[in-house]
Amino acid sequence: MRFIEVSEDPFYEIEYRSSGRGGKVRKVVLPFYKAIVDELPKGITSFVITSDLQGREQKKTNRLIGELVAEELSLLSDLGEIPPVSLVALAGDFYDHPELHKLGGTGDVTTVWNAFAKEFPFVVGVHGNHDIVVESHLASNTIVLDGNSKNYLGIRIGGVSGIIGSSDRNQRKSKREFMSALAKVTNVKNDLILLHLGPEDATNRQIGDPEITNYLLSKGTDIVAFGHCHWSKSFIDIGKNQVLNVDHRLYLVTTANA
Repeated sequence: MRFIEVSEDPFYEIEYRSSGRGGKVRKVVLPFYKAIVDELPKGITSFVITSDLQGREQKKTNRLIGELVAEELSLLSDLGEIPPVSLVALAGDFYDHPELHKLGGTGDVTTVWNAFAKEFPFVVGVHGNHDIVVESHLASNTIVLDGNSKNYLGIRIGGVSGIIGSSDRNQRKSKREFMSALAKVTNVKNDLILLHLGPEDATNRQIGDPEITNYLLSKGTDIVAFGHCHWSKSFIDIGKNQVLNVDHRLYLVTTANA
């Protein structure tokens, strides 16, 4: 599975509210893009990749925005505006404070995972550094990846949760632990690798971790999707890997004839 086209023009948008700097509430737009691959396994018409949906819907219910995104995707599918979504791939960070009073809040995102699981057959993903879940409350059609892979209907997905940092903080690993987990994932052939912390793109001055970049230059032939740091140029090649930044974005991955 390889990308042959990644759109730069959104086909749909959702407005929501998010915590901003200095306790100010921001109005934010989440763009939905299409990404075309050469082929998908039989039984998968399309799948979704997204991350860093840190905000709340504008209605009085004040749900985490990921819950609304799940419903909107399902509605678009029911209306025939997008192909049926076979799975959702989450790359971390889906929390924001109910009061939207502080940028970078950490909290429970179990409801976001379960919202996608309610609408779609399978949900797979990694945790971001601001995510907490109650694993016993996750729906049965979800799986969290961390140094391992899962095969679903012929598409193999690997992932590493968290970021590099002090292990006494939420969803952090030492550099050795993180790179060891990444090595376990790339030791088998995956179609898609999910990370929260992604590589650096020095060519385009886009921030990330340079050690991940150096590793991907010589390892893997996969699609690697990640969030955590926003890139203006979302799609590049690193080595033989196709690398897609999905921070504050949603991509519908499908084939040209779907």
